[in-house]
Order: sequence, then C-alpha cells, then structure tokens
Amino acid sequence: MRQAVMFGVLLAVGLLSAPRAEACGGFFCSQVPIDQAGERIVFGVSGNSVEAHIQIQYKGAAEEFAWVVPMQAKPTLGIGSARLFSYLDAVTQPSFQLQWEESCRPLFGGIPVGAPQEDNAGPPSAGGGGGVVVVSREDVGPYDAAILTANDAVALRTWLTTNGYDIPESAGKALEPYVGNGYYFVALKLQQDKTVGDLRPIVVKFEGNRPCVPIRLTAIAAQPDMPIIAYVLAQKRAVPINYRHVLINPTKVDWLGFGRNYAQVATEAVDEAGGQAFLTEFAGSAVNFAQSFAQMNRGLDTAALASIPHPVDFFSEMLAQGFQGDSTTLALMRKYVPMPQALVAQGVPETQFYNSIWNYRYDIDSDPGRPPFNVKGFAQELEEQVVQPLKTATTLLTSHPYLTRLYTTMSAEEMTVDPDFDFNTDAPDVSNRFTAKARFESCQDDFSKREVRIELPDGRYFFVKFNQPIDQGPSAQRVEQYSTEGAPAVVQDNGPAILSAIEELGGGMAGGCGCGATDAGSAAMLALMLGAWSLRRRRD
Repeated sequence: MRQAVMFGVLLAVGLLSAPRAEACGGFFCSQVPIDQAGERIVFGVSGNSVEAHIQIQYKGAAEEFAWVVPMQAKPTLGIGSARLFSYLDAVTQPSFQLQWEESCRPLFGGIPVGAPQEDNAGPPSAGGGGGVVVVSREDVGPYDAAILTANDAVALRTWLTTNGYDIPESAGKALEPYVGNGYYFVALKLQQDKTVGDLRPIVVKFEGNRPCVPIRLTAIAAQPDMPIIAYVLAQKRAVPINYRHVLINPTKVDWLGFGRNYAQVATEAVDEAGGQAFLTEFAGSAVNFAQSFAQMNRGLDTAALASIPHPVDFFSEMLAQGFQGDSTTLALMRKYVPMPQALVAQGVPETQFYNSIWNYRYDIDSDPGRPPFNVKGFAQELEEQVVQPLKTATTLLTSHPYLTRLYTTMSAEEMTVDPDFDFNTDAPDVSNRFTAKARFESCQDDFSKREVRIELPDGRYFFVKFNQPIDQGPSAQRVEQYSTEGAPAVVQDNGPAILSAIEELGGGMAGGCGCGATDAGSAAMLALMLGAWSLRRRRD
C-alpha cells in the first residue's frame, strides 16, 4: 500500500500572513516581490524517500511560538534555506504579459505611456507519561525539537504545554485524527535565547512516496483564504488526488495591471470548485532551475572569509561572493559586528548601518566597547547556517528532474480533508507565463477612458479599460478530477458560460472558432454560429 506523507502546521494565532515585500537597493531586503505568504512546502520524492523543506511564517512573541507536524514515519531533522523558497517563487510565479500592437501613440518600451506599471510594490524513552513517548529531543538550529508518539490527543497536548510548547486548547481535538495510529509528531519551539528573527526553514526526511498536508491542524490558526503553495520535485508531474483541480478564467485577470488580481480570481475559482481544489501554476523540467540555483551559490567560500581580519572587509567579501541579506545573515551581523554605541545614540537606523557598513569603518574602529572581531566564529556560523543549508537545497533540486507548483487558498471551515498528491505521467506540462495580444480601440488623452482589446492565444477576445477588469462570468474555467493516469475527468466546463459573458460585453471568438483552451466544444461553436448576427456591444 502506498504511504501518504503528511506535513506541517504552525499552531499560533496570526502567523500565516505577511505583507508584500518591496524590492530595494540594500542588502537586507527582499529582492523578490511576493504577494502573499502562507504555507510553503518543497517536497522531494525519490522512490520510497521523501525530503520536505518547510518555510515557517510567524508573527508574535518568541515564547509563544510552537509548531507541530504529524507524519507516518520517523523523521530526521535539519535546517533549510529561505533562499530556496524565494528562488522557486521567483522562477515559477505566474506572470501575465501583453504583446502590444501599435494603435495609439506614444508607446514606450511596448507598454502604453500612462499604463499601470508592475507593482514591485536517541532510543525511545518515556517522557511525560499518559500515553506520550519521547522518541528524541535535540537542538536543531534555533529550535528545541522533540519527536514524539502518542495514543491520546489530550495527553499529547498536556505534554507539550508542560514542556513549554504554547499549544492552544483547540489543538487537542485537531490532533485526534493522528494520534493512536502510529504517527510521529515533530514539535518545535524556539530556544530561550532565540528571537522570531532566528526562525529558519525546517528540513524533514523520512520514508514515504506520496506527499500530503495535514490541513486539519492548520485550521487552528488559519486566516480566511490562506494561501498554500506546494512545490513537488519528483520524476513526473504531481496532481491532487482527493482534491479537485481547477483552471482559472483568464478573461477575469487584470491583464493591464500585470495580473495583480490573480490571487482573487484563483480564490474564487477554488471556491467555485467547492473550496477544496488546487491550481497547477507550473509543471515542467527542473533541470535549468537546478543549474541556475547551483551557479548562484557556487562562489560562497567561508574559508576565504575566515582569513579577513576586519569586519568591513569581511562584509564586502560576503557581498562579492554572493551572500544575500536575510534574517540569518542579519542575526549573525548583530552578533559579530554590533552597532557602535555612538551610532545607536545618534539614532542611526540598524538597516542603514548594515546596508552601508563600509561607510562606518571609523565608527567601528573607534568604538571603545567593541569586542575583538571573531572572524573564524563568524565564518563557521555562516558555513553552518547559510552555506550547508544551501548545499542541501541545491542537492534537492539537482536530484529531481521535474517540478510541479500547486497553489490554493483555504479558510478554516474548508480544512476538513488532508490534501493528498500523487503522480501522473500523462499530465501535460504547465507554463507559468501567460501572454495575450492587446491594442487600443480608442485613443483619448485620458488613459483611464481608453478601451483595450485583449485577445487570448485561443482566439477569445474581450474589451477592458484600465483598472476595470471583467468581473462577469465564473472564475473557474474548468473543474477537473485527476487520477494517477490518463487525462483528468471534467467535472465542470465553464467555457460556454465564459464565452457568453464576454460576448455580452462585445467580445467573442476571433475567426469564429469555438475550440481552444476553453474546451467549450460543440455547444460553444453552436452559440457562436447562432449569435454571429448579433450586435457586439462595447463596454461603456
């Protein structure tokens, strides 16, 4: 029998959202714009072995942080790299680009002047009693990690709270489906001297061959329409087995805003499929991604850094080698190169100091309270906390030829069934790059009044104005059900309804063909033939 492997949930209120990260020129800022952050998991499946890198998102007090993961096999634990997630987000994030035909001038760089720009805005031992067994307990990076088994959910929660894990009372009931059935539980909390800034992705390895997310636990702290992204690295495409699969209606995407309403349309599509469905945002070869990621991290040389005695020169070499500014690097900078007291007294922002540390060489050298720079200690911790996790991530990418990115949004009331994924060799590749043709139909000086004709690759066309995407019609183009082989069964085909919606707004099908990406079939063709004489009304 195939073994489903289950992952990850954070048990703290208010943790599963983060603001959009804006690009900037400093070292300690995100270089990848991310619209939302919820749960992100990267699975690597090889034979009967699974490796999962889980990104932990949390807002709150460090002492209140607690995280529990049920799984069906005994795991080994390690620390991952946040760069793996930012890289995969960047190279697989859906993009919506228009190919402009010259109709109104002036054009600049292929984008109409005045159009909105992309917003970059040990052996088992008894511990605790009451049906709980402590399989192991160890420090893993910044975490106090325990691996447990239990046959009673109340006893498990009691052990966790007694041992300093801040677990809400509602977790007891949420744990019930997993206890007493041979599950192991990984429990993490921050070590006493650690802060929320020390959080790292966790790596879990164990026996299994099919990833699954224990979403029922996530419901404890879920916010409405919480985004979930699962990356699956394997030999072939991953598909949801016990959840529906949906394709979005591209006519409702805000093409003129570079798809800025994509998350909203995707959420509506999932809801139309019953609230338990995934979109495939990318499916294809991982080879080029793996090579690029490996190349990005090839120059990191902590041995060379260990020979540089001055912190400013050390930091300059870090930049030259390609180290990126993140919470891990910033925490190490604070530890080994604290801000001079004179600058603190002057109110110099911390990010300003570390982003341009070479401008403060004199302040560092003249700081009477500065301890000697421990260059070897800094280099060693960079190796352990940054370089080695990056090597683990690189190995994960290079060991699997195929990548699938699956996306959904869910609210607590929808988290009643754990989503289970399997593999389908017959499932086609999916590009994350959406393109369409565009031209102005009117040329007023006021761009907000200009009407734009957008034509999709399948021939469907429609008319919109800036900041006024279409809101008529269903958001799900098609709802499907996948199995482990063959094409998916079509549960609901909304092609005719979508075509009808854009026809009511003056659009239709270029060339009079009702076939294409909508799979609308003969019904759509008949509708087009019968409606060929109708007046095409433009949107006011």
